[in-house]
Amino acid sequence: MTETGQQSVVSRFVIVAMALPAALTATAVGFVMTWRDDLPRPIAIHWGASGSPDGYGSLASIVAVALVLGLAVPALIAATTLPLLRSGARGPNFRFMGSLAAGVGVLSAVLTLWSVAMQRGLADAHGGPTVFPALVASFGAAVTVGVAAWFFQPHQHAVVDGLQHGATLELREGERAVWMRTATTRRPIAILMAAVVIALAGGSLVFWQVGEATAAWVLLGTSAFLLLAFSATTTFHVRVDEDGLSAVSALGLPRLGVALEDMADAGVAHVNGFAEFGGWGVRQRPGALGVILRNGPSLQVTRRNGKRLIITVDDASTAAALLTALARGAASSPPVSP
Repeated sequence: MTETGQQSVVSRFVIVAMALPAALTATAVGFVMTWRDDLPRPIAIHWGASGSPDGYGSLASIVAVALVLGLAVPALIAATTLPLLRSGARGPNFRFMGSLAAGVGVLSAVLTLWSVAMQRGLADAHGGPTVFPALVASFGAAVTVGVAAWFFQPHQHAVVDGLQHGATLELREGERAVWMRTATTRRPIAILMAAVVIALAGGSLVFWQVGEATAAWVLLGTSAFLLLAFSATTTFHVRVDEDGLSAVSALGLPRLGVALEDMADAGVAHVNGFAEFGGWGVRQRPGALGVILRNGPSLQVTRRNGKRLIITVDDASTAAALLTALARGAASSPPVSP
């Protein structure tokens, strides 16, 4: 991609993910503030499953929600993806995130405007009109603008580095070798995950103390599920030996691997988790299964059917060299007679 094309990818992402949501949110908030003298006090700020209002508050409550949904959420999306785009990472996932930010901004703006406008002139918000037309209009506008934002951004191909084969490793006849490492997610991510689990467990205790047993059990169950999910996807014990490659999570499952006789090639390549797999953890893309715990060098093993197992782990070059040497030795060994 040319330098002009690179700039176009970044600039158009900024337009749809940051400028558009900010402009729409400012417009929506500006309009509803001019209507404040025409609104009942309090106004409806929440509607039940039937579409009728069941919660009431001040106009400031709706404005606060509009600022969080229309500004903070797109800003968070941009903050997590824009640095990667500026560093040169490319892929359809970035294009999707720009479209998502634009759609969220439109959803917030339309819903804010419609839900406040339908209360203008009411003496009492109780028994006010249903919110369903506002929901249909806002989601419809969000999908329409999200699709338009997708096509507004340039097409992006994920840049997937080719395999690199480092120094060869020679094993003498009868010599055995084993390589082992522990692959873990980055510490800030691990701390964030732990904080989420602790916060949910703490919230469960609070709800239990105030007598909200249902909410307490829901939060406790969610924290337990997340703890299991994090344990299964954030730490893997990786081993290379005469049986091939194995990667087992700290929880014991999942267990991944490639048998030595099924291996066609092994090497090292740089991986960008978001650009190539849409995120981190145990991820899959066409033709590849990945244990993607960070960006950077990865051990990549190609099976005889062409599919790859990709693991981001330290000292991946040594693992690849050992796998290659073991496979070469196994291929040259005479078959064992029955």
